Amino acid sequence: MYEGVIYSVNLWQIDEEAFDADKLRSLETLYTIGNGYFGTRGAFEEGYPKATPATLMAGVFDKIDIGKEELANAPDWLPIKLFVNGERFWLSKEKTLSYRRVLDMQRGVLRREVHWRSSAGVALRVVTERFASLHDEHVGAIRYSVTIDKDQPALTGPIEIVLSASLNLAVGNYDLMHWEPVAQHHDGEISWLHSQTRKSSVHLAQTMSFSTARCDFHKELIRSDITPMIRFYGALAPGETLATEKVVVMYTSRDVKKPLATALEHHHRIMRANGGGNGTPVEHGDQYTLHIEGITSEQPCQQTHVYEMLLADHQNAWEHYWNISDVIIEGDAKAQRAIRYNLYQLRISDPPHDSHYSIAAKGLTGFGYRGHVFQDTEIFMLPYFTFVHPDLARNLLLYRYHLLPGARAKARLNGYEGAQFPWESTLDGSEATPGAIVHPESGELIAVLNGSLELHITASIAYAFWHYWNVTGDDECMRLYGAELLLSTAQFWVSRVTCNAGSGEYEINNVIGPDEWHEHVNNNAYTNVMARWNISTALDTLDWLKNADAAKARALLQNLHLDEQKLHHWRDVIDHIRIAQDKQSGLFEQFDGFFQLEHFDQDKYRGRKASYQGLLGVSVVGRYQIVKQADVLMLLTVLRQHYDLETKRVNWDYYYPITDHDYGSSLTPALHVILACELGLTDAAYDLFMKGALVDLEDQRGNSAEGIHDACAGAVWQAAITGFAGLRFTAGGYTTHPHWPEGWTRLAFKCCFKGQLVEVDLRKG
Repeated sequence: MYEGVIYSVNLWQIDEEAFDADKLRSLETLYTIGNGYFGTRGAFEEGYPKATPATLMAGVFDKIDIGKEELANAPDWLPIKLFVNGERFWLSKEKTLSYRRVLDMQRGVLRREVHWRSSAGVALRVVTERFASLHDEHVGAIRYSVTIDKDQPALTGPIEIVLSASLNLAVGNYDLMHWEPVAQHHDGEISWLHSQTRKSSVHLAQTMSFSTARCDFHKELIRSDITPMIRFYGALAPGETLATEKVVVMYTSRDVKKPLATALEHHHRIMRANGGGNGTPVEHGDQYTLHIEGITSEQPCQQTHVYEMLLADHQNAWEHYWNISDVIIEGDAKAQRAIRYNLYQLRISDPPHDSHYSIAAKGLTGFGYRGHVFQDTEIFMLPYFTFVHPDLARNLLLYRYHLLPGARAKARLNGYEGAQFPWESTLDGSEATPGAIVHPESGELIAVLNGSLELHITASIAYAFWHYWNVTGDDECMRLYGAELLLSTAQFWVSRVTCNAGSGEYEINNVIGPDEWHEHVNNNAYTNVMARWNISTALDTLDWLKNADAAKARALLQNLHLDEQKLHHWRDVIDHIRIAQDKQSGLFEQFDGFFQLEHFDQDKYRGRKASYQGLLGVSVVGRYQIVKQADVLMLLTVLRQHYDLETKRVNWDYYYPITDHDYGSSLTPALHVILACELGLTDAAYDLFMKGALVDLEDQRGNSAEGIHDACAGAVWQAAITGFAGLRFTAGGYTTHPHWPEGWTRLAFKCCFKGQLVEVDLRKG
């Protein structure tokens, strides 16, 4: 666990009682705020050496040389710099008297309190509070206050204070800069910055206001193409406070045709709406001095209530979210807080109004995987949204539907029919997987074959559409979008198989399965079974569509060039595709030849801090029966209704011991929970659940600096609801089969089924 990060009495809060500079970047990830439109890492307003401040905006990409494109770190809206008698406020062990940072997940607010002493002996308290509005996704707000300690025996006069707020364009994705200035100016007391990405030409408008109720501080607006600034300067006596509010509005050319005009109008509307709710600013008789570009004027001193107004709406939005989303675990405070943290992360990563972008592997919390979207969304995250927020789930599915042209182009490029989805995707459906990377553990340069060989994502996306339909009963979505996608992906699989002349079986050769440590394998069990499921379900869906909308069915068959002869061939593939499973025991062979690989002695590596691939190297680890993540066991979880308990048990007994649960993939510890619960292995299930639930809270893999493990967050919800609660839906309703970890006394949650909200409250007898 992080030193300094504690679990407080409040089960809605993540607390940090001491700043640890060695954990700077991973803690920036941990304390990210966001709303799905943008996410802002937990960097400090005043900055810190080697920090990685970042605001990532959904779908705002810029081109790069490797990996096609990446989310472009937007100009930083956080900076607020404080100078006390000319000395800059800066965290250091020598000057920091006390420190506390709290992420309030219930309210979506990040708060920090620092008691600090300057080199000259001035003691003061700085309190900052910020949020990314869940009610108004274009808005970010900060409340920043400075209070001079009352007891200042060495001081003889007022303390000079300079407090400046800015927008900072000079930030990048580590060393790569993506933005360049277009223009900067002000509109009244609102400063604005117009910038654009260097290669993709996405335009971004950011407007900023910075205000205080104190009339004795001078205000200055300073123009800069890189860092436009609003500055207050004046003096504070011991015991006095300077309280300020910073509000930023952001729009891009992905949202509107005129982002600057829209942002300014939006910001002015916010400012007009303040004043205690009556729509009129509360004016005092005093005035403050305003300097703009060398012009000095006297302006009415206003007590604004903008921050409180925005905060109230923001908190109401979070209250609505938690009213539906919260999972209550009684008897285990650590698990309770952890599952809420994972649900918080899922929400701040989901772009609710953008069906042309999805949830990336790291959400909007860091630079890992460059903001690319994987099957992480469909298999690990989407079940949560499907059951709890079906409207958001539908939007995420539409993202994949919009990528069908790109998926069809990829299939054609590779010599196949139908739609082959990219392993990594951005906005247009073309493959975004880099050709090579430096291995994050071993440092070796390795070829990345996933884009060409890891095919099962195509079936995973088809499964997600079907699962959403099965849970929600949204016939319109299946009629308009899902049926076409299911048929198109089935076309791909039928064209991808080859017939073995000797056995008469259809095979899918030269692939990478979910276990990515074994490359160029033939007939991966997960891939082949999911392909068969995809083809079979596409035919069933076609039969449904013929009854539901015959004209639509005819149009699809015509547009996809499908006739009865081809569909007959599909059925033959279903009946004769190779599935390497022992008929007597039910044991699957992960791929052809897996059982002939060398056994691996894990005892030699006790106490390791890296994955087996990182320790052995890419080429060596493939020689052994050691598994990166659930592969066969993932199949038995995703399609669990197709397999009996004995089949699940024999495969668990074989594959669970040879899976790297600690440093393989973060995706599957929590996903294993479902299978473990079915097998009555509650203790093992709990250990796995906590590995997943705490992966970022405790930085268990040492890589949280790159961003949150969002797929793991989705798997944690699945583990609790379909694992420990044992929730299952049937035509007649739902059933539960609870499995109680030690100490748990209650498990309560809500979900949606066929348009109805279902409330489940399980209590241990």
